[in-house]
Amino acid sequence: MSPAIASSNPLPYTTSLSGENLRRLHRFDAIKSVVNSTVRSHPLNAVQPRPIDSLRRGDWVKLICGASFEDAADIRNLSLVYSLAGVDCIDCAADESVVNAVNDGIDAAMNIGSVERPWVMISVNDDKEDLHFRKAEFDPEDCPLDCSRPCEKVCPANAILLENSSSTGNHSLGSSDALGRLQGGVVTERCYGCGRCFPVCPFDKISAKTYIRDPAATSELLKRNDVDAIEIHTTGRHIHLFNELWESLGDSIKHVKLVAVSMPDVGKSTFTTMSEMYKIMESRLIGYNLWQLDGRPMSGDIGRGATREAIDFAMRLAALPNRPHAGWWDKFAHNR
Repeated sequence: MSPAIASSNPLPYTTSLSGENLRRLHRFDAIKSVVNSTVRSHPLNAVQPRPIDSLRRGDWVKLICGASFEDAADIRNLSLVYSLAGVDCIDCAADESVVNAVNDGIDAAMNIGSVERPWVMISVNDDKEDLHFRKAEFDPEDCPLDCSRPCEKVCPANAILLENSSSTGNHSLGSSDALGRLQGGVVTERCYGCGRCFPVCPFDKISAKTYIRDPAATSELLKRNDVDAIEIHTTGRHIHLFNELWESLGDSIKHVKLVAVSMPDVGKSTFTTMSEMYKIMESRLIGYNLWQLDGRPMSGDIGRGATREAIDFAMRLAALPNRPHAGWWDKFAHNR
């Protein structure tokens, strides 16, 4: 969700704020002023979809299920609840079963109450280096029986389940050793690649399995009438990979209402990279386009620093005299 929507008037609280909090409020106000100037120069149009109006107002809300989170039951329930809450968009993995689960949840919400249908966005990547597209992986039989299992404790998605096969008497799910070994491991569909388990393993047995979403399967999803938008995750370091992905999607991209490109700050080359990406997209870009500024990839729920970096990134781009092209300019800085 955009940090540009810090909405309360700070004046009544000024005397009790620390210097750092005041600086933070000033940063928010600076971003809000850019959004407000954008809104004034592009008046809202009654025929536009609600998500577009929300973007222009600066109060767009998107539920991020996770580019790698694939637990269909949880995703269906999340989609139901957040559709009732009135989100503008639900972002999910580019997987058919996941997209079906999202739409099932939305349909259930619409049967419960009078709500507007949120857009469905699917997330893809152009590079295996992108942290949003990975899964933890390890062989539980390699784990010592006396391990304290810190990976289980630290996993926020309950995606690691381990048990001693000798204590359960079950030797069929990963171990046939009568003396007992650990069985279970990573519940793949629940792992979204946050990376918390990697550094806590005392035996360094957990690795990351990275992948790229299949462009052909993605193209088929984009042609569906219940998929409205796509988010392309890119590291911004390999423009040729972005070009390859875009070309592989072909004319399927013309079916969506919004193309969002999510990238981190890549330093001095950021503006040039964004401009090159827009040139690649321009000829087949029929809907809106949106730049998502990732402050610190895959760290949004860990600490305040991720949000600060996203805000600083947005402000640096907002200060450019010639900002990268968009259907309009909105900064949607996020931390996931």
